[in-house]
Amino acid sequence: MKAVIFALFSALIWSTAPLIFKVGLRGEVTPLAGIFLHNLTASIFAMIFLLVTRESINYPLRDIATICLGGFVSGFLGLLFYYKAIKAGEVSVVAPIVASSPLWASVLAFLLLGESFNFLKLAGALLVVIGVILIMVSTELQ
Repeated sequence: MKAVIFALFSALIWSTAPLIFKVGLRGEVTPLAGIFLHNLTASIFAMIFLLVTRESINYPLRDIATICLGGFVSGFLGLLFYYKAIKAGEVSVVAPIVASSPLWASVLAFLLLGESFNFLKLAGALLVVIGVILIMVSTELQ
C-alpha cells in the first residue's frame, strides 16, 4: 500500500512538470539548457536532503554505476527528447504519449527481469496503447 501511495504522489507531482516545462521552454531556453537546469536543481536539493538526513552515499560501485547509467538514460536522453517534444508540441498531446512509459517498462521488465505479465497487465497495457493512439488521431483531426 505504501508503494501505491508514493506512486500516486509521484504521478500528481509529475503531472505538473510538463506545464512548468512548457512555460519555461516558451522563451529562448533550449531543451539542452533546460535539462542542465533541471538536473542541477534536482542535484542541489538531493544533496541538501542527504546532508540533512545524514544519509550515507557509501554504496557498492556496481550499484552506483547502474544508477548513473539510469540517470544518463532517463535524466539526460529521456529528458532531452521530452523537452524537445514539449517545446515543439502541445502538452496535452506530448504528456499522454510520454505517459505510455509504464507499458514499455512492463514489457521490458517481463523480457529482461523475468517479471510476471498476466492478462490484467496485458489489458492495461493495451488500454495505454489505445489511449495514445486516440490522442494522436485527435491531434491529426484538428
